[in-house]
Amino acid sequence: MRSALRFVLVLLYIHSAQAHELRHELSQSQAIVIRLTYADNTPFSFETYEIYPEGSNLPTQVGRTDSAGRIAFLPDKPGRWRVKAQSEDGHGLEFAFATGASSGPMATGQSLYDRYGRILAGVALILGLFGLFNLYLKGKHP
Repeated sequence: MRSALRFVLVLLYIHSAQAHELRHELSQSQAIVIRLTYADNTPFSFETYEIYPEGSNLPTQVGRTDSAGRIAFLPDKPGRWRVKAQSEDGHGLEFAFATGASSGPMATGQSLYDRYGRILAGVALILGLFGLFNLYLKGKHP
């Protein structure tokens, strides 16, 4: 009964470890880069911005400009977009621009084996070690 309890605890631990997995995807496509500067050409660095599609009050993208005052934006559809940017001291601007054809979200191209192969290998390793440990304990106590 104890070994069954240990087995269940190990499975629960493995399942919770999957929640901490972080993946990344790198794609190269044409993004719209907006550079914001003050009148003296100093960058509008690390300030907040919001990008809205035409006719919407819900922003598609929010964030902060980078150290050079840039915003990188990859539109999900063609059309008109509105940008609002504002600093904590009250400086800011709002402007609109139009985009042509866009590239939609890219597929990751991962198979189920790629996604779950490492998990399956980890479970098999743990079960194997668990089995060897049980054999060792049974050998000590006849």
